[in-house]
Amino acid sequence: MSGAAGKTFSQIWLSNKETYPLLVAMGFGISVLAARLYHAGTAPEVTFSKSSRKDGARYITDRSVKKEGKDFQQHAFRKYVQDLKPELMPGLNESMTK
Repeated sequence: MSGAAGKTFSQIWLSNKETYPLLVAMGFGISVLAARLYHAGTAPEVTFSKSSRKDGARYITDRSVKKEGKDFQQHAFRKYVQDLKPELMPGLNESMTK
């Protein structure tokens, strides 16, 4: 009877090189999930304390909340991508147009 019983994680998964692409794909998926959960949890509309949830009109009239929402929308990655040309391969595009 030879199975996974009594073997460690590294003996099962890391000793077999065919599992590396699976581990990379799972790691990438988990990191994207974690980034998305962080982004959704830090949105200005998300409030965990009862004191900030009490006043529902706060979201309509308060200028600081509007500024906070604007800052949330214009995050660092969006600012970085905003100045880039919408090209997949800029080097190839330049060489093909010459």
